[in-house]
Amino acid sequence: MLPPTTASSPPNQPKKDLIGSVQRALLILELLARQPAGLNAKQVSQQLGINLSTCYHLLNTLIASGYVAKDPDTLLFRLSGKVGYTILGQPSPAQLVQHLTPHLQALQETTHETAYLSLWDGEEITLSAIIESPRSVRVKSLVIGYSEGNHAMALGKAILAHLDQEQMTRYLADRELPAFTPNTLTELTALITHLQELRQQSYAMDLEEYLPDVHCIGAPIFDAQGLITASIAISLPATRHNASGETLCRKVIQAGQAATRTLHILGYVGAANSRRGDG
Repeated sequence: MLPPTTASSPPNQPKKDLIGSVQRALLILELLARQPAGLNAKQVSQQLGINLSTCYHLLNTLIASGYVAKDPDTLLFRLSGKVGYTILGQPSPAQLVQHLTPHLQALQETTHETAYLSLWDGEEITLSAIIESPRSVRVKSLVIGYSEGNHAMALGKAILAHLDQEQMTRYLADRELPAFTPNTLTELTALITHLQELRQQSYAMDLEEYLPDVHCIGAPIFDAQGLITASIAISLPATRHNASGETLCRKVIQAGQAATRTLHILGYVGAANSRRGDG
């Protein structure tokens, strides 16, 4: 006679020790991961077959835990970066670029100029995304990964102006300040004074400081702790800037502010600032 065996549950039969609400919450995360633009609660409810009231409770719980964010403008729910942070231990540059690219795209579309995004990692300011305009000047030296000339570009100055004293001193220590044009600030004291003045503004500019006949307007982007983590900018011919500079400047500032709001909603802490907090 064979010994008695313990019957196992059929594959499709729910196990009694599983928590249904956790399973539903995970399904919501998986769904939102496939919809980066976001969904409203009704759409989530319909696509997953979850009661609408229950769906709201689950979404609110995920928001309170930091895994889902609700856009105050569109009222759509989408993933925050926290799932990735949990896996990686800290936010990655790729995650930050992904979250900020819609603002870069919007800036290019509203200004019709080439738009740029630079990231600050605590050591370098690196050009990390470009969306070109067919009518704009092509700055051939500006390519993804470029980290030179930040003292001469609005992209770099928008970040440098908002570093604390220790960060700025460390960044500028023993760093060459080459002259790209006759307008480039190459004397350290003059540059620091200029950056301190920019700190009181919500934007930075370079007027033919990096390239002759090219102007650039940049704005800072702050993380959820209010610390500098990136910058956004446009470049254009000097003649076009002189004709509509005030309007363009306002649009760049608005893009920086919108990007900052996104990082606040996501609870995003920049890589440089998360390391500093650990120390």
